Parts: sequence; C-alpha cells; structure tokens
Amino acid sequence: MKRMENVRFQVLGYRNFKRKSDGKPLTVLTACYACTPDDNGRGAFGMQYKDFFLPDEKVGTLTPDCIGQEFIPQYAITSFGRPTMVEYSFKAWK
Repeated sequence: MKRMENVRFQVLGYRNFKRKSDGKPLTVLTACYACTPDDNGRGAFGMQYKDFFLPDEKVGTLTPDCIGQEFIPQYAITSFGRPTMVEYSFKAWK
C-alpha cells in the first residue's frame, strides 16, 4: 500500500455526477501531488494525480474557488477496518 504521509495535494478540479447503477449523487475531487522518493525508486518522477470521492454529506458542496488550493483529507477507520474520508479542508497553496 502506498504511504501518503507528508504528501501535499493541489486541487485540479472536481465533478458532480450520478452513479449509473442507482442514480446516487457523487462528487469526485481530482488533485495532483509530487512523486515521493518511494515513487522515484519505482521509476516514477514528476507529478501524479489521485481522485477522492467525497463523503455523502459533502456531495455537491464544492465550488470553483477550491481549484488550485491545497486539499487536506482527514480519514477515520470504519467498522470494517478500512480508512474512509470523513472530513477535508482547503488552504491556500504556497
């Protein structure tokens, strides 16, 4: 599993859509981050991107103002022992 400690995410964009199977509304935020030394050791250099599915209660709440900002996800362990994003914040990219 990839370790994401000390990784900074910059928002590239987001999209709101409905899942085809049941029509549930979803929001996915796409952010980029610099390759880590571990990535470099596997031959990856430069920038990568990651998609984050927002928690159900946050779906549809993003605005274009978040684009370019730093995205800071916060996770909790679910009853199934898996990490799940429960909250997030933004701050100016510096």
